[in-house]
Amino acid sequence: METFLKNIFVQNWQRKLISVLAAIVIWTIVSSSITSTRVFTRIPVRIVNLPANKTIHGLMPDGFLDKRITVTLTGAKDVIERLGPQDFEVVIDASDNGNEWVAKITKNNLLCFNPDIHLVHAVRQLSHSELVIRLCPLVTQKIPIFVRLPKGEAPEGYQFLDVWPQKLYHLISGPEEDVKQLQEEGLELTFDLSLITPEQLDALKGEGPGEDEVSFFIPEAWKKVRIPFLHDAIQPINGQEARQLRIDFLHKTELPVDGSIPLKIFYPIALLKTLNPSTLVLKPNELVKKDFGVSYIDQRLYVNAVSRLFLDIVRDRLEIVVVPVPKDSGISFLWDVQFIDPHQLEEAYVTIALSSEFEGDSHLGSAKAVRQHLIEREKYLRARFQEYVRSFQLYRAKDIPLALNISLDSDGNIVVEEPSL
Repeated sequence: METFLKNIFVQNWQRKLISVLAAIVIWTIVSSSITSTRVFTRIPVRIVNLPANKTIHGLMPDGFLDKRITVTLTGAKDVIERLGPQDFEVVIDASDNGNEWVAKITKNNLLCFNPDIHLVHAVRQLSHSELVIRLCPLVTQKIPIFVRLPKGEAPEGYQFLDVWPQKLYHLISGPEEDVKQLQEEGLELTFDLSLITPEQLDALKGEGPGEDEVSFFIPEAWKKVRIPFLHDAIQPINGQEARQLRIDFLHKTELPVDGSIPLKIFYPIALLKTLNPSTLVLKPNELVKKDFGVSYIDQRLYVNAVSRLFLDIVRDRLEIVVVPVPKDSGISFLWDVQFIDPHQLEEAYVTIALSSEFEGDSHLGSAKAVRQHLIEREKYLRARFQEYVRSFQLYRAKDIPLALNISLDSDGNIVVEEPSL
């Protein structure tokens, strides 16, 4: 056996080694000479060397076209069969080609990512689907972003007030036609209140007047918009206004009015002959007291859905007005809460709220930016005050609104009573 193996591997070993090496060379030459053809679909196309003031419709921020092409490669079988569509891309030089041309792609336009594949040397023929390149003006413009009312429910224990600012801007560059259309239409931004937790707002809430109005500043991860002409690519909002973007909440709690509320009768001028202080007199009782000729509700009342600051400003300027309404069957009565000199109350609310907000704003920058900030915030604070006025309601206890039964007694006196609980 030993002699047999020696004859095989040792005897004439030089000739046998040369034979093996020759076989390897022949196999390599034959293998490389065998060609194969494959079709590769959805191959990315990257544009380089664009003129500074030009771009292409559908060109993404990373330099790739949104359109992909089909490439057919013929070449060395061992390379072509190992190649995958993820292994290469097409690179097109846009310099010195004019504003429109049909791309002629050769193997020199192929960029292979696999270091083990020498694609340029292996490819013998290349064909591709038609690709027309059209350059267009590149412009940069501010795009308006309209912040819409949030969706979802406010965190438990809180009431949504508003979003501010409600208009932002995003600076974007792109094809002139696409950018102008987007500038006319604008973009929309909507937040989801359900993503905010009560614990997050509790951490922001203070104890002083007005500090039950909580500002939740929008996280950077939320400040993003989708760009339609970039196939809804998401971009962070880059306008300075986004730094102040926030959602305001009111911490809901029962606030005592802490004081009696004047009660008076409204006598319509047209009906003074029959309805006047001589014919209709407000009668005092356990609910309605009268001192120095002034009637008032003598009961501890509460409000909610308004801030402490608002209540502190208006509490001494409230009154309940009873309005007699003649009917065929007699007289019925309506009543409502009125605010005395609401314009002055609004001015006081806005002034105090603005002063406290301005103390906390250290990023407003120039005097012009400060003035603009104050103008815009004043508008929103006035709207908030007016919403508080519209939603103002008196409560006699938790979740029990104040109800008044108003009628005439046998002597023609107006009797104001409260229904029993």
